Order: sequence, then C-alpha cells, then structure tokens
Amino acid sequence: MQEKKIIDYKSRVSYFVRNKLLKLQKCTQESTVRAQLAIMRRGIGATPGALPELWNMLFEGLPAELEGKGKEPSHSEWAIYTTLTLFALHQQGKDLQKEWMHQEGISLGRGIGQLANKDAEEGDGGALVRRFNILATSEDLMELSWHLRNMIQLCKRKNIALDYARLTEDLYDYQDLERMDGVRLQWGRAFYRELGTKKDEAIEPPVPNKEI
Repeated sequence: MQEKKIIDYKSRVSYFVRNKLLKLQKCTQESTVRAQLAIMRRGIGATPGALPELWNMLFEGLPAELEGKGKEPSHSEWAIYTTLTLFALHQQGKDLQKEWMHQEGISLGRGIGQLANKDAEEGDGGALVRRFNILATSEDLMELSWHLRNMIQLCKRKNIALDYARLTEDLYDYQDLERMDGVRLQWGRAFYRELGTKKDEAIEPPVPNKEI
C-alpha cells in the first residue's frame, strides 16, 4: 500500500512539473517567459516558500496531497521547487523555440552520458565521470542539488537537454534513504548504456571474406 502511494505521488509531481514547463513553452510572449525564468533562477539554493515571488510557480495548481502539513516543505514541494529552478538555470540564454532544455526521455544518467561522449570526442571524458560519481554519492537533496547546478551548467554549454519531469521523480525518491540507491542504480545504468551506444557506433562491422 505504501509503495503504491509513493508511485502515485511521483506521478503527480512529474505531471505537475511537465504541465508547468508546457505552459511556459506555449506562452507566445517571449519577454514574459524570460522574466519568469529569471525569477525562478533567484530561487536556486533557497528553501521552497522562502521567496514570495516564487509562490505562484510552486503553489498554483499544486494538488493538496502534495503540500506540506507544517512549517517544513514536503518531499513533493522540495522535488518540484528544485527541479523548476534548475530548469530555469538550464534554459538561461537559450532560444525558447529551438533550444528548449526539457526533453522527454533524456534522464539524468543518459544526458550526462551524452555529455561524456562529447567530452571524449574532445579528449577529456574522465573528469566528467569523476564528477558524476561525486554527484551520485550525495548524502541528501541539498548536496545533490549543489552538484546538479554544476552539472547542468556543463549540459547547457553542450546544448544537452534533460527530462525534467523524470528528474522530479528522481529528486522525490532521493529524499528517502530506502529509495536513494534505486535512483543511483538507474542513473548508472542509463549513463553507461549511453556510453556503450557511442562505442558501438564507433565499431566498424567486419568485412566478409570474398570467395575466390
């Protein structure tokens, strides 16, 4: 029963973030979107609810069951808030139509795998692997979000998008010690799967022997 409740909450937080980003993407007033993203970036590293100018981003349309019940933010509020502020950082300076940095299907592990492949092409892939290992061993969400800021800056430079709805689910799970390792497992799988895909592309098929 508890596991079913967790899955339901995860689907709700990802749905909430997906809709928030879709609303931004569909807005035809570019100046409005950029102003909203700038406000969202101010919240990076802050506690959910601490900045009144971000209340609309976090609380408008938020299902009651995802709200915190006391003076501390709920796991859902932390996951949603952290994800949206990180997206605003990722989207900074990008074309809102041609370079939208939320892309379904690009999990954190896969996105960083793509980044590692690009670094390897430039002769420097080892440093990123070490950074990812450090990120993945973060002891809590606060430490993780700090490492994510640095990693997302790298993704932004190489124009690599991420699935922010999926990231919200990861951040929700990362706040529970019993599910933290499961998140790491999925990141590791996706990362090395992406690296393996690039290596497979580089391997030329054998030339068949010609019969004389």
